[in-house]
Amino acid sequence: MENKSFLPLYVIRLSIDNVYGLIKTTVEISEPVKDAMGDLVMASLAKLEAVNTELEKRMKKTLGSTLTPELNTMNSTRNKLFAEIKRFVSAAEKSSITELKKEGSAFKIFLEPYWHTETESLNTITSIYEEILDRFHASEALKKAAEILGIAALITELEKINIAYDKLYKQRNTEISSKTGNSASEIKDDAVQAYEQYCLAIEQTVNFIPNKKLEQLFTDMDGLRRKYAVIKPKPRNENK
Repeated sequence: MENKSFLPLYVIRLSIDNVYGLIKTTVEISEPVKDAMGDLVMASLAKLEAVNTELEKRMKKTLGSTLTPELNTMNSTRNKLFAEIKRFVSAAEKSSITELKKEGSAFKIFLEPYWHTETESLNTITSIYEEILDRFHASEALKKAAEILGIAALITELEKINIAYDKLYKQRNTEISSKTGNSASEIKDDAVQAYEQYCLAIEQTVNFIPNKKLEQLFTDMDGLRRKYAVIKPKPRNENK
């Protein structure tokens, strides 16, 4: 039987928000299957929960920034724009007009992996929108489809607000760091290490003493890793 292994994911290259979001969701999908875990997996999960709780506590210091309300407004705006784009695409996909239906279906396939982007953590949303926009600009077919579907202007607005959000987000992080120290960054390495240890424990278990619940958890975790794998890595010296 072929050994299972997770999709490669360079977790250390993700931003702190993305690391936190990845671990938080991993812990959440692991909770219902604790009864199927052995001692090694349970110990690894407990360590992962503890370090992510500490990471969350330190990240919450950013909520006191005067820039946070503006960021929340900008996030709401970009998500509404994305929702409007999806509405146009879904309507075109169901159109009786052949050209609209064709282009709508093609654009829906393009957006499918990103369809629920607005449910992710804030900086993860930024990275995913960047990925969508990079792929869009690289495709003449998608740009042509956007014109036909009437969403080109919406995409331009989404790009503008996403760039502005990213700039203000980094400004807020700099402000917080200057006042409190970049405390979340201090334990990012510990969080990444705990996550990788947990993934290794899951891999070893499903390969040597498998059970159906953990095999499903492995599949769910691998799918989650796929989602984060599409996020554009941050430069090595940028942990914000």
